[in-house]
Amino acid sequence: MNFNKKYLPKSDVVFTVMFLNKELCERTLQAILGENIELVDIVAESKNDMHKAALNAIYFDIKTKAVDGRIVTLDLQRKYRKDRVRKRTVYYACREISSQKVSKGEYENLKSVVVTFLLTEATLKHTNDNKHILLKDETGNIYSDILTIHEVNMKHINQKNSQEMQILKAFFEINTQKDFQNFSENYSQNDYGRLLLDAYAQAIRDDTLLDSLAKEDKYMIRLSDEERLEEREKGEKIGKEIGKEEKAVEITLNMLKMDLDMDFISQATGLSEKEIQQLKSSI
Repeated sequence: MNFNKKYLPKSDVVFTVMFLNKELCERTLQAILGENIELVDIVAESKNDMHKAALNAIYFDIKTKAVDGRIVTLDLQRKYRKDRVRKRTVYYACREISSQKVSKGEYENLKSVVVTFLLTEATLKHTNDNKHILLKDETGNIYSDILTIHEVNMKHINQKNSQEMQILKAFFEINTQKDFQNFSENYSQNDYGRLLLDAYAQAIRDDTLLDSLAKEDKYMIRLSDEERLEEREKGEKIGKEIGKEEKAVEITLNMLKMDLDMDFISQATGLSEKEIQQLKSSI
């Protein structure tokens, strides 16, 4: 089995190409939703154009339809900021509802939207293993079934979950050639494990497709958004540290002018005696 360290199983573009496989997408959704689901073939609808099929959804990795008419999405999220990512999920889910054409006020013909969200790096304390979100009123009764969201944190998956969910978790944890070999040894004889391995092998077979998709706005915007948030957080952290250091220097200089004991100044400011001595020589 081949492994591509540039394109890990949890890579956004790899995930999209893999789960364009109708059988794999159906099996995964069945494990998450707890129901048998039959999907249309996205690739066939795109006339076997994998690039076009991958860009079928505006923001979700996979957007397809069940044969019963429901709109179904499957999305992978590696980096996770709870408030932001949930608002984004609801925003795009609502767009899938409102973008449907309503003829002569026939709102009863609107198709339900099922959003499935896989979190691979979310913290454990803020999420559940499979959070099923419905539109309910204050009494707990379902207000409408037009929107359902399934939020699955892969880190929560354990022996209590189905074998397929445990295998999917192990698949997304592959980061090295050794991890890949271990997964192959443990799960290649399992139907679902084999399906994942075959879909991955097919996805990485054509680097040019993955490279071209990685440059598309659909993926570039998402990545740059997350990176910008990370850089902002790093900058704020560095700024706070610099502020603390500058304050410590200011306090130290004032204490030195008061001829306070060197050891006392060190304990009060956190600066070393060597640093304090250097400041003293600058007065």
